[in-house]
Amino acid sequence: MIQWRPAVHADLPRILELWNEQEDRFTGTGVPVDHPELFYPVGETHHAFYPYKPPVLNVAVAEEDGVITGFRYTEAVCEVSIVTGSQQVMRSLGNELTKEAHWAKGKGFRSGWGLVPSKFIRAVAYLLRPFPHIRAWRSLTPIGINFSELGD
Repeated sequence: MIQWRPAVHADLPRILELWNEQEDRFTGTGVPVDHPELFYPVGETHHAFYPYKPPVLNVAVAEEDGVITGFRYTEAVCEVSIVTGSQQVMRSLGNELTKEAHWAKGKGFRSGWGLVPSKFIRAVAYLLRPFPHIRAWRSLTPIGINFSELGD
């Protein structure tokens, strides 16, 4: 039986072990294993999401027979939305998204994303080809929850 509970500072050594194991499993896939700083230092309780350090908002560990065998973390992610019908605006996105990424990285974010409708992906990929750091993640498939479908 799996028991989930909020993670505490004392869980960090085991969390790091699990991360290293995950990194080994992902070797050669092209998918990076992120290692965000999960916790503020012990005692810095004056932060909004203490003990978790944004962009990490929540951390929980899974225990089997009292042994931590997994964990999850919830992270705020920069999501860029673009509203335009202008081809010139689309052409300017490479530089603009790069500036946005540097701004977000300076705030502690490690990734950002946006969803592109399938019918536009080839055009967007063409316009962004000079910017190899902005790309479709072919090794990942997005999954998500539409909160509007959860009811009131």
